[in-house]
Amino acid sequence: MSKAVTLVNVPNKTSNFYPADDQWILVQLPLKASTAMTEGAALSVEISSNTTTGNYTVSGVENASGNDFVGILAEPIVSTDADYATAGKLKAVWIPRCSTAKAYFTVTAGTFTAVDVGKTVEITSGSIGLSVDTAGKGARITDYISSTRGKCVFCMPNTETA
Repeated sequence: MSKAVTLVNVPNKTSNFYPADDQWILVQLPLKASTAMTEGAALSVEISSNTTTGNYTVSGVENASGNDFVGILAEPIVSTDADYATAGKLKAVWIPRCSTAKAYFTVTAGTFTAVDVGKTVEITSGSIGLSVDTAGKGARITDYISSTRGKCVFCMPNTETA
């Protein structure tokens, strides 16, 4: 891995998704080529021509067509990376150990209040937060922190790909 995931004695400044409890493990997964991805982005299986590629990429707005949530990217991928155009490059990803693993999220669309706890909503386009006013199968809101932050789980029904 070419970049440090978290520096020692430096607070996490991630403003997107990131683990909220100890139910996550850090692993390296192969990622899609030539795609910039933000630290804290939700990742899913890459689907091309209705089949999997063996790589992972940013999530769609919900678990559909086999594009299920897999984890949270723990390091950014930028176009200046030496391996940017390499398919299958290994990058650090937080993987939930169970379906009740909670993650912090950023509200990227909608008005978020305490009454939204329990809703199932879409992941925002770009995979860096939740659209809290849009019903969908991206994540289930579990905790209200503020009008811009909350906690969620990604225990939505999995789909299948032929």
